[in-house]
Order: sequence, then structure tokens, then C-alpha cells
Amino acid sequence: MKTTKTPEKNKKAMLKIALLLFLASLLLMLGHSMFLEKLRVQGDENWLISLDITYMAEQNDSVLIIQPPYESEYLRLVGRKLSHPGLRVMHAPANSLNKRAIRLRSREAGNYPVAVEFTLQLNQTPHFHSNLSKELSTERRQYFLADNEWLQLDNTSLGVLLTEIGFDQARQERLPENIYSYVQSLPGKSTSQRRRVPDVLKTRSANQQEKALLMVALCRKAGVPARMITGLELKDDPVAASSYWVEAFVNGRWHSYHPALGYINNLPNNFVALDKYGDGIISATVNATKLPKQQLELENAILIEQIADRFISPDNTRDEWYQVFILDRLPGDTREQLSLLMLLPLGALLCGFIRQFGGLHSYGVFTPTILALAVTYSEIETTLLILLITALLVYLARPAFHHEMSRTPRLSIIFTLVSVGMVLGVSVLDHFSFATGGELILLPIVIITSLIDRFFAAVDSLSYRTAIIRLMWTLLLMLTVLPILQLSWLGGWILRYPEFHLITLSLLIMISYYPFGKHKLPKSLSWLTERDKKREPKQSEDRTGNDA
Repeated sequence: MKTTKTPEKNKKAMLKIALLLFLASLLLMLGHSMFLEKLRVQGDENWLISLDITYMAEQNDSVLIIQPPYESEYLRLVGRKLSHPGLRVMHAPANSLNKRAIRLRSREAGNYPVAVEFTLQLNQTPHFHSNLSKELSTERRQYFLADNEWLQLDNTSLGVLLTEIGFDQARQERLPENIYSYVQSLPGKSTSQRRRVPDVLKTRSANQQEKALLMVALCRKAGVPARMITGLELKDDPVAASSYWVEAFVNGRWHSYHPALGYINNLPNNFVALDKYGDGIISATVNATKLPKQQLELENAILIEQIADRFISPDNTRDEWYQVFILDRLPGDTREQLSLLMLLPLGALLCGFIRQFGGLHSYGVFTPTILALAVTYSEIETTLLILLITALLVYLARPAFHHEMSRTPRLSIIFTLVSVGMVLGVSVLDHFSFATGGELILLPIVIITSLIDRFFAAVDSLSYRTAIIRLMWTLLLMLTVLPILQLSWLGGWILRYPEFHLITLSLLIMISYYPFGKHKLPKSLSWLTERDKKREPKQSEDRTGNDA
């Protein structure tokens, strides 16, 4: 005769599993740390680049743009801290070639302090290899062949100079080296003021930045895509000065040339590039138009210092199977996105904790976390306004379908209405200058669709009052989760030790066995509790949205 386990025995078994998961997580993190320490490459250096900026915005909706460091074979971006009170992070316009820049938008004119810290690791061994050839897209090729006010490619002096250098005889792949040799031989100039290329050609002398500009102009005039790089040299320096060099695209690869310091295809590993599009390390735009440097009012100081060895860099010269589990080897942009992903389970854990202990009902446990993710990528005003417009549109069109309709066609109708509502919402936001750029497309439209469907399903089976209370708790939980998604340092740490989420699983198991609603709301807030009894649904396929 089979015996069935009692609920109490099941509870004890699950709590034992939770305890084992907790202990296993601690042991795995300890072992993982020792394993990474064993793989550490001796001689790696960690550097901190600090930017202290005071931005004086003279107009509303101006955008401050800061260029983060580029990773190279020997340089890794392992940390970033950003403080920008009064400014909002925005995403790059859809047509922008440089989508990695940090963009901070001001709602109104005023002075704004901004502090940025980039932590870089200078490795002794390359953490990736860039030997593969890659063709430029048509758009990028045109961009790096284009003229501007500083180059003035139509100046006849450039054509004459190219002939002197041997443009007619040299093969294109050898031409950048010939141009480099000429520019490198020009006498230096101590002034830091930048002149246009025709003015440089008149004096045949140039400072570091002017030499880079001249080489870019000659390469582009000869049909070779080229760009001026603005970067820094990693060395202890209380006042870091920008360094300028050139990259020319030949045979499917970018080759570096530093005519002022005499480097050709052997730039030292401690040179880090920040700007590759000619915008400068720090710039600003108003109504998508770049402000000239003379109109850009800001004070900034750049500090470079070597810091203690806090980051582990595995030896990537090894081609071992276990390298796939060392997530630190991934590029900085990828790690930043994955770090945010690692914070989502903590948001779900917090939602589950609040719901279980307070006896609260919301539209799901994970829905508030996804909504918080949408706010992280855009702005809270944007998300809430889109949600309001969409809900209003669905409410007004609700008589078009009967509540006895099964859930599948009803959800499809709502999805269609939400799509129309999103378009209308974008138009309204653009009209009132609430948001710029294409960040609205990051809103989880499917989540909003499901949320609205569950709202009206709760209206059908319960009441408007209960549906509104659940929507209110969903939005409040979203606001509670939002600060967690801002902890980028925590997401980076969990990305290094993903086994930490075994602890998250163990806590979720423990929470699930805590008596639901044991701690009631105070009597003064009793009006926020549900008192409706569930009605019988008209269709078995419908649901109320109560997944407590």
C-alpha cells in the first residue's frame, strides 16, 4: 500500500532542499573564487579614469555626451560609475553610428554636476584577438571618407601634396605609411590651439592634434577611410592630457598611426581610445545639433590613477573548454547588459517577499520587475504615460468585444489596440518633448498587453475596485524594484559568480512556505485590501489575473 507524504513532510523536505541550495551556493562561490585566482595572470594593472564635469546647459532638452573608453586586445573595461543629478540617461538615436556614448539630457537650463569613473584593466596577455578582416558598411565608409570644416578636402594644396608624397605610384595599402612618414617629419608646434588643415599646410608645422588631422585629410583625399582618435595614455598624471592619433582602414582592418610620437602599427598597450567619431571626449547637442566647441560651456577635469588589483583576468591564451564559464572575458557592453539581466531575479524575489508577507495581490510576481526594466531603459514618466494612453484606448474600445469572448481572440484584439496606443503615445510624447530618440521601442509591449488583459479580466470576475487595487500594487512593486536595477556593481558581481542565484532560489522556497498574508496592513490602510469574492467565470479559458 502506497503512502502519501503529508503537507508537513513536504514542507520539511523542501526546506531541506532550500538549505542545501544555500550551502551549495556558498561552496561554489568559494571554489569559483579560488579557481579564478589560480588563473590570474601576474602583472595585470588596474587603472581609474575619473571625469568631473560641470555642465552649464543654456537651453532646455540639451544633451551632454560622454565617450567611454574602447576595449582593445589588452585593455578591458571592468567597471563604470556614473553620477548625474538632474540629468536623465537617454539612448542613442536610431540613425546614430556611435551608439555606445553616454547621453545625459537636461529638462531645463541650469548647471549640472556630472561625475564619471571608468575602471580599466591593462592585461599582459590579449583577452581577444582581432585578426579577422571585416569590411566597412557603406554608411560607415562614407562617414570616414566625408569632408568637414577642419579637413576641407576640396583644397587644391591637398591634391598637390598627395602627388609629392607619391600618390600615383604607391599602392593604396602602402599609401597610409607614406602619408604617415611625411606628416611625422613635420616640425612640431607647442601651441594647443587647433587649426584647419589648409592653415597647417601654409606653415608646414603642426602640433599633435593637427598632425592627426592632416593625416586623416590626406588619407580621405586619396580614398582611404580614416579617422582621428582622441584618447589617453594610462600613466599616473594629476592632469591627464588628451592624445591624438589616426586609424586608417586598409585590407579589411583598422591600422593605427601616431605621427606625433612615431608609432606605426605598434601603439603601446597603455593607450586607450575614447572618441573615434570626431565628437571629442565630451560634447553636447541641442535639438540633435552639435554645439560648437566655443559655445560649449562646461568645466571638466580628467584624472588617471593606478589602483589596487581588484579584478581577476583569466589567461585567455588558453583555449580550454572551461573558458566559456568565465564571463569576465566578455566585452564590456555585453557584460553591462548581462549584469542587468542578473538583477532581475532579485526583483522577483523582492516582489515575492512583499506579496507573501503582506498578503498583497498584484498582476504577477515578474510583471513589476519587467515594468521596472522598461523604466530603466527609458523614463518613468514615459512608461506611465504610455501605459495610461494605452489603457484609456483599450477602455474606450472595450465595448467592441464582449466579456464572454474567449481569452485568445480577446488578447489579440487588445494587442492590436495596444500597438495603436503605442503609436499614439509616441506621437503625444514627441509633441510635448517628453522623450527623444528611439528608446520607446524598448518598452515591453507584450507585458503591457498582458497587464491590461488581466486588469479587465479582474473587472469581469471581481470588480473595478479590486482590479484597480491590484494595478496599484503592481505599480508600487515596480517602484520598489526599480532601485535594485540601478545597482550595476551588484549585477557585475553576480555575473562573475552566477551561482549566487542558488541562494535566490533557496530564499524563494522558504518564502513560499510562509503563511500568506500573516502580517496584515494597518486598519488605516484596510481600504487597500480586497474584499470581493471571486465570481464564476463565463468561460473556462478566462482567468482573473490573480496568481498569488
